[in-house]
Amino acid sequence: MPDDPQRDVPVSKCKRVAHAGKISGMNDIAMAKAQLREEILFQRKRQQVSANARLELSQNILMLVERLTPNRVAIYSSYPSEPDTSMAIEALVTKSIPVLVPQTHSDGSLSWHELSSHVQVSLQNDDLLLIPALAVDLGGNRLGRGKGYFDRELEKVLTKKVYAVVFESEILTKVPVESHDRRVSGVVTEAGIRDLN
Repeated sequence: MPDDPQRDVPVSKCKRVAHAGKISGMNDIAMAKAQLREEILFQRKRQQVSANARLELSQNILMLVERLTPNRVAIYSSYPSEPDTSMAIEALVTKSIPVLVPQTHSDGSLSWHELSSHVQVSLQNDDLLLIPALAVDLGGNRLGRGKGYFDRELEKVLTKKVYAVVFESEILTKVPVESHDRRVSGVVTEAGIRDLN
């Protein structure tokens, strides 16, 4: 996959970051994470996701929004191989719920932009964050793509409403964890919503 430092955001039409993690100079945990990433990315390329599964994921995201009643929803635009967030984003816009989308920067930082106005904003404590992951374990540990954009963002925000979006098969008993990794409070899949922390 190409290694591009920009994640998709409508304001700038940036390309998205995609990578499988660096191999050189890794410790055992980092190596285990890289191997797990490779396995999950391989499985994602092979799987066929039904229209019904995409609809159920969207409905579960909307159900979570209704339950938590955030002022705004911060959500990413999914890759083709990721759980599809496009239907949920369209539904949120239709319901006039403010939507924030992320942009990654080459310095490793993230910024958030209002989808309707493209204005850059800061996350607030009552926002709901729906973030990408390759896997999540039952303790809320999240395996990302390895660049740490969302881990660094989670260090800064105070909200407890942070849910990873994965396929149901990607909820694992345990994922490898390093000290810089940040937990999520729950997970949303095509099969339902799980609160983990």
